[in-house]
Amino acid sequence: MNYKIVARFLSILAFTITASLIFPLFWALADGTEDASAFFLSALVGTAISAAFFILGKGAKKEDLGSREAIAGVAFSWVVASLIGCMPYIFSGYIPSFTDAYFEAMSGFTTTGATVMRDIEPVPRGILMWRAQTQWLGGMGIVVLVIAMLPLLGVNMTQLFKAESPGPSLEKTYPRIAEMAVMLWRLYMGLTVVSALLLVAGGMTLYNAIAHTFAAVSTGGFSTHNASVAYYDSAYIDYVLTFVMFIAGANFNLHLAALRGRSFRPYKDSEFHFYTAVALGATLMICAVLLRDGVFKNFFQALRYSLFQVVSIMTTTGFVTADYGKWPMFTQLTLLALMLLGGCAGSTAGAIKCVRFQVVIKESIAELKKMIHPNAVVAIFQSNGTANPSMVASSACFIATFIIIWGVSSLAVSLCGNDIVTSISAVSATLCNVGPGLADVGPVCNFAEQSAFAKWIYTFDMLCGRLELYTVLVLFSRDMWRK
Repeated sequence: MNYKIVARFLSILAFTITASLIFPLFWALADGTEDASAFFLSALVGTAISAAFFILGKGAKKEDLGSREAIAGVAFSWVVASLIGCMPYIFSGYIPSFTDAYFEAMSGFTTTGATVMRDIEPVPRGILMWRAQTQWLGGMGIVVLVIAMLPLLGVNMTQLFKAESPGPSLEKTYPRIAEMAVMLWRLYMGLTVVSALLLVAGGMTLYNAIAHTFAAVSTGGFSTHNASVAYYDSAYIDYVLTFVMFIAGANFNLHLAALRGRSFRPYKDSEFHFYTAVALGATLMICAVLLRDGVFKNFFQALRYSLFQVVSIMTTTGFVTADYGKWPMFTQLTLLALMLLGGCAGSTAGAIKCVRFQVVIKESIAELKKMIHPNAVVAIFQSNGTANPSMVASSACFIATFIIIWGVSSLAVSLCGNDIVTSISAVSATLCNVGPGLADVGPVCNFAEQSAFAKWIYTFDMLCGRLELYTVLVLFSRDMWRK
């Protein structure tokens, strides 16, 4: 393990996060609120952390970064980013507890959107903008951001990109990783600008439009209002955010290919079709149940709320336009299932991802066919060709590992006095990077009343979910740290 080169990378990353404090500081200074001093103090802490890593990494050779160093660098990037990110909450006094502040920061950077803030509306705009910005930085990936900004880093950026980015690699299409990272961030920023302009056109103030855009394109879900998006009670805003969340939950590789080729052909991808079909199917089912049970009298109103919540939960954003905790149990269980499914690989969404479910379902069907025709050779086809055995095995292993972490975490937080629905949904909401769950952590509640022990479990789950489990779990292997 080359610790110096890892420290060198973390130094640059810490500096990048510290520099990003300028944007929320602008809002604090514009309002003349006391939280401006909190950002200055946070910048001092961030600079000190960056300097400490710089000293530790002094003398690092400009050699290729191995897989172990890349994994360590990526995993600790979120730990360091959250450490710097929690400082404005602590110094401003709005979240004085380190456990709570770190939870909030990790929730932001991992685009989870779970919060410990009971009442966010009295909180200064600078703090809330920082809260929203942490999601935006974590959405495309803070490591990808560093790669995009620093192509002369002097390390093997391919390893860093592979360790941080969820879903399939883009190396075959874009062999220059730094160039690819720049293109991803340009697309990400373009979607951000378009979304903000559309929200402003719908009556949002520029500040609220930026904050909600940061949350939507990153599939994070933090809002500037206690009632989330329900505060606006606007069909236009609901549909704009639904569209943005849906785009963000799809594979960004497809968006890049479509823009470069000026064609919709990339969207013939089988995972995208599966993603779209599940979203539409779930929307229609929930809409039908809501109409049947009289929750809504009007079809278009039921469709609007059903579509928004399905896309919000499936893309792991977590925005809320209605208290779905009071909806019929069928709809709640459907949303919980969508929470576990998640969006597409290569998107800003969390959870297991559609492509893994696709592969495992197709393999299960193939096994059934083999029972009827023992000598048959049944191939599993994806858009990019035949799925090889390693892809099937990795998908199955990921789901199995996910279930183990999900089960153990649920049991652990139940020791804190949580009921079964709260325990399962809270772990699902954090491990899948969704945010709101059900019962005591439902859409009109938060994580403030959870014990410190439970909050650290949720924090660990958020990190595992954002980094696709293995990048975090491998840190507990002895082989990882051997020289």
